[in-house]
Amino acid sequence: MKTGAWAMSAVLACTIAGIGCAQAQSANLGSVWNEQEAGWQGVWTRVGKSNSFQAVWTKDAKVVRANLTMRLSGNVVSISRDDTMGSGVGKAGCEYTGTIKGNTVSGDYNCAWSRSAGKWKATISP
Repeated sequence: MKTGAWAMSAVLACTIAGIGCAQAQSANLGSVWNEQEAGWQGVWTRVGKSNSFQAVWTKDAKVVRANLTMRLSGNVVSISRDDTMGSGVGKAGCEYTGTIKGNTVSGDYNCAWSRSAGKWKATISP
């Protein structure tokens, strides 16, 4: 079966390259990400099986909502954010990058309207 042969080739390629196969395979986007950044608590909910997520962040009495689009390359995720509610509406969006390890992800983000980049982290639920 070609699938089995391909899988065996992938394992062999991982071994020859000196990396773990878990690193070489694409990570799973799951269905919900519980995210934290700059004191904000975010919940990112996947839209079906797509690479689109609906996000909502809360901090004190403030709420921000956004549409996210994720691109995955191995275990590295790149995320584009377009705010739909909050102070970022109508402004250039934010870009996130992160590395997925198991069910956690962490990295950096930068918003066009912000003075500096920040750190973020999340836990991915299946």
